Amino acid sequence: VVVTSEIMEAINSIYDARVPKSWLYSPAGDELSWMAPNLGIWYTSFMSRDKQYRTWLASGRPSTYWMTGFFNPQGFLTGVQQEITRAHKNENWALDSVVMHAEVTEILTSENCRSSPKEGVYVHGLFMDGAAWHSHDGTMVESEPKKLFSLIPLILVTAVTKTVKRSLANSGNYGPFGAYDCPVYKYPARSDRYYVFSVMLGTQNHKPLHWILRGVALLCACD
Repeated sequence: VVVTSEIMEAINSIYDARVPKSWLYSPAGDELSWMAPNLGIWYTSFMSRDKQYRTWLASGRPSTYWMTGFFNPQGFLTGVQQEITRAHKNENWALDSVVMHAEVTEILTSENCRSSPKEGVYVHGLFMDGAAWHSHDGTMVESEPKKLFSLIPLILVTAVTKTVKRSLANSGNYGPFGAYDCPVYKYPARSDRYYVFSVMLGTQNHKPLHWILRGVALLCACD
């Protein structure tokens, strides 16, 4: 085998416990895989994603989905939105009039999830950055000292019409100050490139502007 510069770069990266660049990006520079700080975390995540896909193929749709297990989570959520729209075709729902709606549930872990929701999907594995989640009150609270990230309960992702979305935002179910429309990103490096979707979070003690200034967001991977 001729040892090219690309192979040598991969060998050196593996020796240093780094993920080879050719495993992360195509020759054109397109992202091929989730980024990770070291090879150990990358490989562990790779095996977990493989397990999720194999279980899905062998046993059917799971009751909850590990969001970080999808290379293209936006595409998965678009498929969910399309599926719900087709289910409401008798109500004349059109895809351009339907929007994504997501909110935190009372199910703390994926092990506690026994069945799928009637409509939409449960997703898990998201971390909150800049705040914490109080499960008993269903609201955002300040982070604990020296705890940068906190795992939040399962999230129900579904789709509703734009009219229903506005009524939910003004329903008062998210606290006296209204909901905080929390963005979800793939990585701590926040940009439009890594934006996935938004989750409506309850705000009992502070106005949404407080959390906006804190830069609160949900992350699929916090490493």
